[in-house]
Amino acid sequence: MTILAGAGFALALTGCSAVGDVASAAGEGASSAEVGAARAAALEQVCGLVEDGQLSEADLNALRTAVRAAEAAGVEGDVIAQADQLLGDGGPDQGQVQQLQAACAQAGEQTGTTADQ
Repeated sequence: MTILAGAGFALALTGCSAVGDVASAAGEGASSAEVGAARAAALEQVCGLVEDGQLSEADLNALRTAVRAAEAAGVEGDVIAQADQLLGDGGPDQGQVQQLQAACAQAGEQTGTTADQ
């Protein structure tokens, strides 16, 4: 529960308080639709940061926060794995950014969402 509350606070700081509200609700026995909405919103937050293919230092910091919040919301899979790899190597290279973009595109196809909605 503390992790979800922390994730909600972190997302509020990055301008996505709705995700935090839904993620918090997930920890309080929310419906599967609400949990799904939290996961989709968290995924969109992560993917939105790499949409343009450029990552500033501020984007990297926001990505770190968004990835941890997405994990707390229950997001799993290639997007999180690619983001963790990108963040863990000391600085992203263009190939890693493109791999994360591809993972986001695939996740968007599977969920019927896109990062720019």
